[in-house]
Amino acid sequence: MDWNKLKPWNWFKKEQTNEVASLPVRRADSLQHPLARLHDDLDRLFDSFFESWGLPSWGRLSRPGWPGPASSGFLRPSLDISENRKGYTLRVEIPGVEKEDVKLTLEDDTLLISGEKRQEKEDNDGGYHCVERSYGAFQRVISLPADADQDKLEAKFRNGVLTITLPRKAGVKSNAREIAIT
Repeated sequence: MDWNKLKPWNWFKKEQTNEVASLPVRRADSLQHPLARLHDDLDRLFDSFFESWGLPSWGRLSRPGWPGPASSGFLRPSLDISENRKGYTLRVEIPGVEKEDVKLTLEDDTLLISGEKRQEKEDNDGGYHCVERSYGAFQRVISLPADADQDKLEAKFRNGVLTITLPRKAGVKSNAREIAIT
């Protein structure tokens, strides 16, 4: 029996304990109508209330499929984490961000992925009809498992996806053991 399946690793424990403050999103507020900003603020208020009770966010309840602003009010790149016998793979989706605007920092057992999505400036006389994309700083805090070999961490960036590979350390034993029942 694989004992590690019974105790999955919490990759987000430092992110969940709010050790790192969230970074606000900058929007092109001057292009957005004041009533639309009020609507977004109220959505964020309801989102935080519903999420505190473990319910879906207000935006998903009231406007299914509506591509409004991010419900949390913060840029938070989505990521996939997978593992196999050799190691772990993290894939972070950060479209619209250049490789030079992404920073990886490894400290102790914590990997900090941070960067900034910059707003594209156009010098023409055309006016906007709708602004839904978000811009600003982002970060994710990933707690690494004890068997991850941090010295061999590799990162590649291609087509808006940052792929991080972490091989497992050789010879790390689990402290799990079976207890006899009498």
